[in-house]
Amino acid sequence: MATLQTLNVTLLEPRLKHPTVFRYFDALAAGENFIIENDHDPKPLYYELLAERGNIFTWEYLEKGPEWFVVQIAKNPAEETRHIETLDVTQLEPRMKHPTVFKYFDALSAGEAFIIENDHDPKPLYYELLAERGNIFTWEYTEQGPEWFKVKISKNPVEKEMETLDVTQLEPRMKHPTVFKYFDALLAGEAFVIENDHDPKPLYYELLAERGNIFTWEYLEQGPEWFKVKIAKNPDEKTPQNGSIPEKDLKKAAYLKEKGVTFGCSDSGTKFPDNKDYDEWELGMLADYIVQTHHRYIKDNAESLNGLAIKVAEHHGENHPELHRVATSTHHFLQDLLNHITNEEEVLFPVIRQLLIKKDIPTEELSYDAGTLDHPIRILLKEHEIAGEDLNFLRRITNNFAPPKNACNSFTYLYEKLKEFENDLYIHLRIENDYLFPRALNLDEEIAATHS
Repeated sequence: MATLQTLNVTLLEPRLKHPTVFRYFDALAAGENFIIENDHDPKPLYYELLAERGNIFTWEYLEKGPEWFVVQIAKNPAEETRHIETLDVTQLEPRMKHPTVFKYFDALSAGEAFIIENDHDPKPLYYELLAERGNIFTWEYTEQGPEWFKVKISKNPVEKEMETLDVTQLEPRMKHPTVFKYFDALLAGEAFVIENDHDPKPLYYELLAERGNIFTWEYLEQGPEWFKVKIAKNPDEKTPQNGSIPEKDLKKAAYLKEKGVTFGCSDSGTKFPDNKDYDEWELGMLADYIVQTHHRYIKDNAESLNGLAIKVAEHHGENHPELHRVATSTHHFLQDLLNHITNEEEVLFPVIRQLLIKKDIPTEELSYDAGTLDHPIRILLKEHEIAGEDLNFLRRITNNFAPPKNACNSFTYLYEKLKEFENDLYIHLRIENDYLFPRALNLDEEIAATHS
């Protein structure tokens, strides 16, 4: 075929237009090109060509309307490096949007990327891609509304330089022993990566308590749904790196070990100390622990869980109408819970810290009247009851979080995340109801009686 051959698409029968263009394109050798002419913008052809042939061509407008369009289509030279392609999702039929994005993604090699453009936030696509392809991509907003959204989607490069341990594939009782085995096998200066579906911070303290300050702990990915940590053995095990482990963490690890804290992990998240241990925890440390562990879990997972509930309802609500109630109830439940933990962090926990300082330094001023802490705590306890009722309602309408037999991955994943969320929240509320709140009230009464 001669270079720059011109095809006037208006002269073809409608059913033959796209097949003829494809025939012209397939006949090109690498580096050759041809021209198409049309009486309207042939951009839909661009997306079809990209979806069917991949990123092996360039598309250049020589004339762009309004009445006549001329486009030069060239087949890339074989040695040409692939550039980041952009997909305008608004130009696709609704039923083709997600399948086309998946085709783009599947065509990527590790380390490559493309960009999608849309007139609304494409976050539901993020959850579908995660459910269907797993955690093998990065999602980066380059423009985020309000009228136009651009997202760069990259396929993760293959990690070859160090071994990776997916902790979720291990039996719960084998998780921490296996990580220790990996760590002990390292030579000084070597490292490995662990992957987990929740923050493995309890492992950090166990490793610190059992092996000492001979390692570094670096988050490569930090939630909300997947965590990756690079654990490296210090170049000289006998000489810890300056500042590699904060002094407060060393003290906390020693304290937890002394008190017999269990650091292990269960299927749904962190396994916490038995009831007897909480009474021995310093009150401020207990409040910090709740914020860093349970509040952090809520903040890291609320948005993704809400989006997942909406997405599953959109896709399957016609056949499973209860999913619309699940999505609505989940949204209100999470909003109430986020407001609740904000009140704890901005009101109650600062007051607890003031009381602790006041106990040691009697001249310290309080921002509230000592002896009145029972009122906000009663409100928080009532909110705990409401949260429990919300979870019971979700359990009832989801058949105890049991998806139907024909449920897709996203449907099943939603119910698994709701069950995980419930498990963490009940542990969280028990610690506050049985330990934090009573001890805070006792301290408040003690300060009120001493300084009245």
